[in-house]
Amino acid sequence: MSHCSQFIHKILISKVCQTSKSSTLEKIMQLGSAAIIIFENAFYHLEQQHYRVEQEPSAHPVRVALEQYIASPNAIAVREALSSAIRTYEAGSSRWIPGSAKHSQKKADLIETIIEVVLQHRLPRPDA
Repeated sequence: MSHCSQFIHKILISKVCQTSKSSTLEKIMQLGSAAIIIFENAFYHLEQQHYRVEQEPSAHPVRVALEQYIASPNAIAVREALSSAIRTYEAGSSRWIPGSAKHSQKKADLIETIIEVVLQHRLPRPDA
C-alpha cells in the first residue's frame, strides 16, 4: 500500500467511522460512500491540474479532496444519514426471509437511500 493510500485509509477509518458500535455493513457503506464522494472531487482536481497553464507543483488531488471532505459538514451528514438508514435496515432484517420479496425490497430501498445520500452530499467542484 502506498504512503498516500495508507494516509487515506487511516484518515477515513478515524474520521468517517468514529463509532466502534457500528456494524460491519455500516462501516463498509460509510467508507464506500465517503470514497465515492472523495474520488469524484479528486477527479475534478486532477482535471483542473491537467489544464492549468502554469505547471506549479500541487498537492495530490485525492489528499486535497479528502481534506475538503473531512473539513466539510458533508462527512458528518453522510455518517449520520447512513447510520440511521442502515440501523433501520438491520433492525428489521432478522424478520425477513433471505430471497423473499420483502427482503429484496428492503435491500433495494437501502441501496436507493445510500445513492441519494451520496448524491446529496457531493463536494463542490473546484473553481476553474
